[in-house]
Amino acid sequence: MARSSSRQRLLDAARELFVRQGITQTTTRQIADLAGVNEVTLFRHFGSKQGLLLAVFGELGVFSGIADLPLQGDPASFQGSGLQAILLRYVHTCFRALADNPELVRSLVGEAGFYSEEHRRALRLGFSQAQEQLTQYLQQFPSSEFQSVEPERLHRAAGVLHLMILGAAVLAVTAGLPSSGEEKLSHGRSSNAESEPIPDLLQACVELWMAGLTDVKKAES
Repeated sequence: MARSSSRQRLLDAARELFVRQGITQTTTRQIADLAGVNEVTLFRHFGSKQGLLLAVFGELGVFSGIADLPLQGDPASFQGSGLQAILLRYVHTCFRALADNPELVRSLVGEAGFYSEEHRRALRLGFSQAQEQLTQYLQQFPSSEFQSVEPERLHRAAGVLHLMILGAAVLAVTAGLPSSGEEKLSHGRSSNAESEPIPDLLQACVELWMAGLTDVKKAES
C-alpha cells in the first residue's frame, strides 16, 4: 500500500494531537514528529500551526463546499423550496462535520480563553472566507428572493447562518442536543447520500433565516 502524502500525514497527526491533548498544548514539533516528517515540511505546507488548524477543519468539511454543490438546470429557476433545499444540505453538511468530531469541538471551545491572537485571527479568517463564499453563491440566483437584498445585508446574513450552524453543533456536542431528526427535504429525500434525517433545529434555522430575509425585502420595497 502506498504511503500517504506528507501533507495528509500532518493533517492526521494534527487532528489526533488536537483531540488528545488540546490545541494550545500541541506544538508543531510534536505534530511533525508524529507525522514522521521534518518540522520545516509542516511550515512549507501550512505556513504555521494556525494554518494547519484551519486545514484540519477544512478537511472535515466545516464551512466548505457550498460552491461545489451542483446547480441543476438554470440557477434562475431556484426559488422557494428549491433554494431552501440547497441551503439545508449545506447547513447539515457543516453541522455534521462538527458534530461528528465532538472531542475536537470541545477542545476548540474549552481552550478559547487561552488562544493567542494568531489563533483567533486564523479562525476569524476561516469564518470570513466561508461567509464570503456563501454570499457569492447566493448571488448566483438572479430570480431568487435574495436578488433585491443589498449585498452588505446578504453578507451579514450569511454570517448569521454560520453562527446558527456553530451554535447548533456546540449544543449537540456539549449539551447532548439531538444531532438527527425526522425532517426531510422538500423533495422527499434527506440532505446527504446516506439519507440521514435532518435535525429539526437545523430545519427551523434555515426556514427562519430565509423568512427573515424575505420579510426585510418586503419591508424595504
